[in-house]
Amino acid sequence: MHRKIFAMGDSHSRRCFESHAHIADSTVAFGHNKLDGKTAFNLSRHEKKVKKIGRALLGRDIISVFGEVDVRIHIKYKAEQFGVSAGQLIDTTADRYTGYVQDLRKQGHRLHVFNVVPTGDFSCEEARKWERGLGYPFTASLAERTDYTLQMNDCYRFYCVQRSIPFIDIYDHLVDEKGIRKKELVYDFSHLNSRCADLVLEHYRFH
Repeated sequence: MHRKIFAMGDSHSRRCFESHAHIADSTVAFGHNKLDGKTAFNLSRHEKKVKKIGRALLGRDIISVFGEVDVRIHIKYKAEQFGVSAGQLIDTTADRYTGYVQDLRKQGHRLHVFNVVPTGDFSCEEARKWERGLGYPFTASLAERTDYTLQMNDCYRFYCVQRSIPFIDIYDHLVDEKGIRKKELVYDFSHLNSRCADLVLEHYRFH
C-alpha cells in the first residue's frame, strides 16, 4: 500500500479507481469491497466496516464514493413509500451522509466526498438480468435518475461547504454535452472505468 490516496465506497469506488498508479480502492487492504452496495443514506449503520477501513488507511487521503445506489434504486421507491418528494429525500440523504463524513473527519480520517457518478441507461440485456435479481422495484427512468443525480450533487456541494468537507466535483468532466456518460469512461451499464482517477488528479488538488 505505497499509495497516499485511496477510495472507499460502493462498487463505483472500485471501478473508478482500480489498478491505478496513484489512487487505489480500499479493496487492496482487504481483498474485497466491504461497502459494496451500501447507500449514502445508511452509511452510518455500517460504522464497524467504515472504521475498519479508516484504521487501515490512517494518514492517507480517502475519497468517499457513495450516492449512485441511492439514486438508482432508493430515491423514487422510498419517496413514494413515505409520501415525500424526491427532492426532500435527496436533501435528507445528503445531510445524513455529509454529517457522518464530518464526524469521521473530526476523528482524524482525511475524507473527501466524491460527486455522485452519472447514471447509466440500463437498457442492455446485462442490466435487465441484474434488474431481475433485485429485491426492490427499479422504476426510475434515465431522465429521473439524471435529475436525482444532479440534485444530489448540488446538495453534496452545499453541505460540504457548510461542514468544511472537501468536495471532489468532476461531474462535468464525466458527461458529454448532452449530460450522458462519456463513452471512453464507460466500464459497463452502471460503472465508469479507472480513467476517473486521472480526471480526479487533473482537476482536484489534495492538500
